[in-house]
Amino acid sequence: MLPDQRYLPISWLHHSGRSWCCVLGRPCRSRPEGRLRNYLSPLAEAREIAPKGFGSFAVSPIPIGTIVAAFGGTTLNRINFETYPLEQRSRSIQIDVNQFVLGPELRESGDSINHSCLPNCGMRNATQLIAMGPIAVGEELTYDYAMSDTSDYDEFECACGSDRCRRQITGDDWKLPELQSRYQNMFSPYVQRKIQAAQLARVLTKRDVENLMNNYDDNPQQALTHALRIVTGMHNASWKTLIDLRFTDTQQSELLQTLDQQSLDQLVRQLNEGRTL
Repeated sequence: MLPDQRYLPISWLHHSGRSWCCVLGRPCRSRPEGRLRNYLSPLAEAREIAPKGFGSFAVSPIPIGTIVAAFGGTTLNRINFETYPLEQRSRSIQIDVNQFVLGPELRESGDSINHSCLPNCGMRNATQLIAMGPIAVGEELTYDYAMSDTSDYDEFECACGSDRCRRQITGDDWKLPELQSRYQNMFSPYVQRKIQAAQLARVLTKRDVENLMNNYDDNPQQALTHALRIVTGMHNASWKTLIDLRFTDTQQSELLQTLDQQSLDQLVRQLNEGRTL
């Protein structure tokens, strides 16, 4: 039970909640064949709260471990994701490097899961939200957005009113040691992979760079993939994922994805300059 997380007024919460999405592997309309795309447990209900805003509240006791929300939607990269309205993007979720699941065009019940720095729900996987402890009738369902987000697409000033309020919510909050300790089993798989990778990441040694240069001419992509896996800690990541992780500049990323020789040579120089002695 989280005793300090009850009956929070909507003014303490950020925007009108998130979409909870399962990747269907194909585009789909907001409400195909009249069906809702997301799920909210029958033990809870979404409410509009004056003057504006939405939240989801328990209408029956919710046991620990109960799946309280899940959702289905369309996966988009960051470029395509940002072409949609801000309000719709605010009801979406990041599921991987450069992958976001867009919330539906029209609000649905499962869209109304708000942020709190003292949450009572956490991530079961990339697409489902579960109760972290027993949730009492009347208590709002909330989770910490650091459990799923590592990008700056949804940063805001927080006023959740809890003793643990961070005031500013950013895409880097997952890096905070206190949150990693507190939410050990409640991060999405994507964020958990990033946490583990950060612990494994290191700069290249002189020997690493020598291996890179020895293999570069024969197979530039393979040689650079090996080096980038070392510096990112993502030991099984693909070339595309590694480039998306390292480069936020869209043009540079696209050039590397197409194996532009000048861009590859520049990346080699950068890795060499950043090596240890």
